[in-house]
Amino acid sequence: MILSLDMSTTCIGWAVFDDDNLIDYGKLKPTIEDLDWRERIQNFVPQLHNLMKKYMPTKVYAENVPLVHNKAVLTLVQLGAIQGMLIGLCYSHKVEVEFIQVATWRSNLGLLDEKKHRDELKVKSLELANKLFGLNLACVFTKSGNYNGIKSDDDISDAILVYASTRDKYKIKRFGRISPKERR
Repeated sequence: MILSLDMSTTCIGWAVFDDDNLIDYGKLKPTIEDLDWRERIQNFVPQLHNLMKKYMPTKVYAENVPLVHNKAVLTLVQLGAIQGMLIGLCYSHKVEVEFIQVATWRSNLGLLDEKKHRDELKVKSLELANKLFGLNLACVFTKSGNYNGIKSDDDISDAILVYASTRDKYKIKRFGRISPKERR
C-alpha cells in the first residue's frame, strides 16, 4: 500500500493506492478549532498515525516544500515543520517517505504546459483526478465566478496526483500525451 499526501497546516489531502489502483481518499482537518499553526500540526499527528495504522503503507509520497523566492518566509517555515512531522511519523512507523517537487508532479501529468495561476492549476488538478479515476471531487466557484478552495477538494486531487505522477500508467509521454485508452 502507498499513502500519498498533499499537506498544509490547515488540511491534509490523502490517497491510498495498491499499485496503480486508488483504494481510498479523503482529507484531514484539525479536530479542534482556533488552533495556531503549530498546534494544528500536532493535531494532525494522531490522525495521520491512525491512517498509517489502518492502511499500513510501505511508502509515503508527499509534496516537497517549494523553494521559490515568492513564497512568504512563514509559509516555508510552516511547510517545513509539517514535513518534519511527517518524517518523524514515517520513521516511527518504519515507512519510507519520498518528497516530490510540485513542479515535477504537475509536469509529469501535463499540468504545466503553460504558466497558469494557482487557482487554475487547482481546477486542472481536480479535473484530471476526476477523469483518471472516475471520481466526482468537488470543484466549487463563488457566485462571482472565483474558485473557492475552501469548499473544493483540491487537497484530495493533489494527493491523488502526487502518487499518480510517479506511475508510468498516468505520466505524459515525452513526445505527446498518453491517450485515455493507454492510461487504463
